[in-house]
Amino acid sequence: MHCDEAGQALKFGRLLENGQYTYDPYEYHGPSLNFLTLPIARLAAAKRLTEIREFHLRLLPAIFGILLVGLVWLVRDELGHVAALSAAAFAAVSPAMVFYSRYYIQEMLLVCFTFGAIVALWRWARETGVASAEPQRPRRRHRLRQAFWLVVLGLCLGMMHATKETCVIPIFAIIVAAASTWFCCGKRLALDPLSLWERVRVRADRPGATGVSPVQPDEHGQDARATQGTKCHVVLLPLVFAGLSVVLVAACVSMLLFSSFFDNPQGIVDSIAAYSHYLRRASGEGSAGPHDHPWYYYLQLLFWWHGPGGPVWSEAPIAVLAVVGLIAAALGKGLGGVQLPAARFLAIYTVLATAIYSAVPYKTPWCALGFFHGMILLAGIGAAVLIGAARSRPLKAGAVLLVAAAIGHLAWQAHRASFAACEDPYNPYVYAHTTADVPRLARRVEQIAAVHPDGEAMHVQVICPDDDHWPLPWYLRRLTRVDWFSQVAPGAAAPLIITQPEMEPALLTKLFEMMPPGQRHLYVPLLPEQENRDWQLRPGVPLRAYVRLDLWERYRAIGAEAGDE
Repeated sequence: MHCDEAGQALKFGRLLENGQYTYDPYEYHGPSLNFLTLPIARLAAAKRLTEIREFHLRLLPAIFGILLVGLVWLVRDELGHVAALSAAAFAAVSPAMVFYSRYYIQEMLLVCFTFGAIVALWRWARETGVASAEPQRPRRRHRLRQAFWLVVLGLCLGMMHATKETCVIPIFAIIVAAASTWFCCGKRLALDPLSLWERVRVRADRPGATGVSPVQPDEHGQDARATQGTKCHVVLLPLVFAGLSVVLVAACVSMLLFSSFFDNPQGIVDSIAAYSHYLRRASGEGSAGPHDHPWYYYLQLLFWWHGPGGPVWSEAPIAVLAVVGLIAAALGKGLGGVQLPAARFLAIYTVLATAIYSAVPYKTPWCALGFFHGMILLAGIGAAVLIGAARSRPLKAGAVLLVAAAIGHLAWQAHRASFAACEDPYNPYVYAHTTADVPRLARRVEQIAAVHPDGEAMHVQVICPDDDHWPLPWYLRRLTRVDWFSQVAPGAAAPLIITQPEMEPALLTKLFEMMPPGQRHLYVPLLPEQENRDWQLRPGVPLRAYVRLDLWERYRAIGAEAGDE
């Protein structure tokens, strides 16, 4: 478990055991991850955090990762079947997507809700014909579907806000992409010769509305202007109503979750106030320093990562095909079954989101998913363009095999990243990740506690500078008496102590000089089995564990007896 996962897990534990959730405007992000984990815990019949395993927690982002793949089917008409199938395949095998679908953090939820908002927006536009060349009055059977997709859009936007504060980036990109696409590809607003203000200002009755035959335009075109103003009037009012409806639904969903279903109304205020803190963090202030990376960090991470002595990792096939899709969308040629408004929307959305994420100094690898999924959708379009450009059957077959080979290569990397090298520092998606030493150390501590008279209530002290002990609280959650310190504290020493090398001088002084006579005990190092080295919390962050000699001898004696039997 990554330290971020452990923090989220402990916060969920308070919700599971006490039914309490309080939004923290400084850490942990939004409440959706915690509340959506509850049904999984209930299905697992878990009432305490000790009854929850990593599998239960990571099942939630895995479900959203699968849902992200399936959602492409709902926009197959806009993307075309070839592009939709290709995009779904790329999303299913992308190493980054697969790796972070196994992380108990908010990112996969945010990406899925973002795409859900795009899907709902496109489906609503399809039902209303808002991007078509001529205005049309909706039929009654379409109105219910229009209202449904507006509700879904508001729900997704509200869940985005309730998931992570960075939702403002994709929401802004969606709004800009939708407005730009509408003005570039739609003809309903009759851009010429009237200005936007003139179109809004002009009010004319629809032809035949009062039983009077429409008047033909004169040589000055006055009635034509009125007709164009009418078109704008017919379009803008429903759009304003639709926008207000979406905002209302999104606000209700967001407030419901941030207030913990109205148990903590302050959470609503904190959800807005949090942006002052996150803006400072995004600019690289305070604790963000270690996460301050250059603008090209995400592009290097995704498309050409080569650690010293390690293998090359690359999702370059997605990048190349995304560029093909981007060029086709810009030129409006070779799209085949892909609708031009959808292609241009994705192009604008992806370029804008990529630029914003890259410009923000604060960067962590999983944040790249926010724009990378847009690249995946563009890559699906690029694959369709490539296959469609092949004129003969052999060339078309070659294009299909080329796309299939790219998918196969990505799938191989995804397996290697998520299973064979899931904690390897040369893996680009591994970011200050926990080593396998931590669960082994936790099991050894539990085994020693089992031979202590207090059992799971055995006293344990963890002393790490700057509280750098995560994710140990998750792995030691079954022990009920664990104290956490950032420096050596006065008082009785626990029979088992976990610390870091820089804390050893102060710890030794306490154990063998400051403790009163009669209360001093010998301690022996608790080392990894058959290895003369330190435990590793993360690569480059060693841990050292010490156990009281009498307890260690008891543990060894009981272990020897069990071995004889």
